[in-house]
Amino acid sequence: MARKILKSLILVESATKARTLKKFVGQSYSVESTDGFLKDLPKSRIGVDDNYLPDYITVRGKGKLLAELKRETLNARKIFIATNPDIQGEFLARQYCEIFGLNPNSHCRILLNELTKENFKAALSAARPIDDNLADAFQAKQLIDKYVSHKVGEYLERKIWRGVKVGRFRAMLLKLIASPPAPIILQLEKNLTAATLQELALRELNFSAARTRFIADQLYEGMNLGSGGYAGLITYPHSGEIFLTSERREPEAVKEFLTEYQFKLYDLIYNHCAEEKTFEVDDAINDATLMSAFDAAKVDWAEFYSVGVASLIKRKYITAENSTYKITALGQRVLDALAGFFDEVFSANSYNEVNAQVKKIAAGTAQKISVIENYCARFNKSFAEAMASLGENAEPQDEPVVESEEVCEKCGRKMLIRHGRYGTFLACSGYPECKNTKPLLEPLQQKCPKCGGRLAKRSLSRNRILYCCETCDFMTWDEPQTINCKVCGATMFAHKFRDRVPMFYCGNENCSTRENHPMNKILADIKRRAEVRKNRKAAKESAK
Repeated sequence: MARKILKSLILVESATKARTLKKFVGQSYSVESTDGFLKDLPKSRIGVDDNYLPDYITVRGKGKLLAELKRETLNARKIFIATNPDIQGEFLARQYCEIFGLNPNSHCRILLNELTKENFKAALSAARPIDDNLADAFQAKQLIDKYVSHKVGEYLERKIWRGVKVGRFRAMLLKLIASPPAPIILQLEKNLTAATLQELALRELNFSAARTRFIADQLYEGMNLGSGGYAGLITYPHSGEIFLTSERREPEAVKEFLTEYQFKLYDLIYNHCAEEKTFEVDDAINDATLMSAFDAAKVDWAEFYSVGVASLIKRKYITAENSTYKITALGQRVLDALAGFFDEVFSANSYNEVNAQVKKIAAGTAQKISVIENYCARFNKSFAEAMASLGENAEPQDEPVVESEEVCEKCGRKMLIRHGRYGTFLACSGYPECKNTKPLLEPLQQKCPKCGGRLAKRSLSRNRILYCCETCDFMTWDEPQTINCKVCGATMFAHKFRDRVPMFYCGNENCSTRENHPMNKILADIKRRAEVRKNRKAAKESAK
């Protein structure tokens, strides 16, 4: 029997990236995705002790994947780590070394600034040991952010109520939305960075920052380009400048392989003008206003902006209407609670100072623990003053019960907004005499493709969102879009996958665009599995 030839293993953090690499690394290599962090700081507690040392735990749901990867690493001839070429990628690479028992001083780290065959060969020949300075730089920032957000949460849960928290960047963002800057002249520089790309895409394509980052990642991580093979189209879009890959493919040559949005952004990058572009930003509180305000304060915002806005909306600190943002009563309460105590440590100058120190750690001219201690010492002073203002006996407060406009159809009393293990819901204020409950629905502008009624959004546990009709029994996990089908006019939906671009489809099952559409099979499978669960539940109840 022929002896099995062991392959070298390449670890990456993205399934899409792994799929692209597999197409040109050769038969001597296998490529596996870790799907990001395998171990991380816990979400339910601070995870950072008084000496600022971390307590990393296995990410929830990653146990099975971790076991599979350990088996793969044991059978590998050699292991290379090709996580993203930035400080987070370096930290992940060091973490993988610790988890899988790989010597970090071996030449295991390869940097793929672009996902092309030639770049892979060059990166492999230039493999190097793990750079502890780069990994420490990310860890310093991670520990500061986690420590600060958790401590501020301890204060805000006593000042306002449980669950209210905010971090350094989001505090700045919330303050900007509450106190918008004067009209600003936005000037896009010649070089194309993550920030200038987001600003340019907003102006030219009306792309949100989140959409631009998502699509830019896809253009970097690669796709099937037909006879051109699998490859990325741009260099890594989150550190330094963004360039075309060395293959410099023209937009029209790859248009047939890209989605509409991918093509628009790639065409924009390809045709980025050499001269500067100048825009006047109006005084509405929107993405352009906030981006330009951060630019004026020299705040490095590109990596955190879209996530920050989404978090403030989710926590109901701000609302988003017609592409503009407004602070809510709760958001204003958060700012009022922070004012006078955290003004300095949450200022743009302080934020920029920490970023400058993180860069020094990466360069080897500053020590991780010193940077953490220096900032946290200032923060702890502000935190102690804030806590002292509450008094010695201050305890965490429960969120007050909010009365809705809904009236109980069974007894006529007002319905209350409650929060439970299955999400937010409405409950009769007459409990326990009346135990009537029903889902809390947030009305949307989009129409139901089944009956024409109004669609609504329902928030469930674990941040899951269900979309349903207020009139009929239509429901879906897929997000309704603001655009309608060009053929029948029904609402379009986006089905999101874990490791590839969303699939858009018309919600009208009888539309001609749905003939032989791949979503038909996916939706049928979802419906079948729902029926199986329903029947299983019914069988259990009947057996009792």
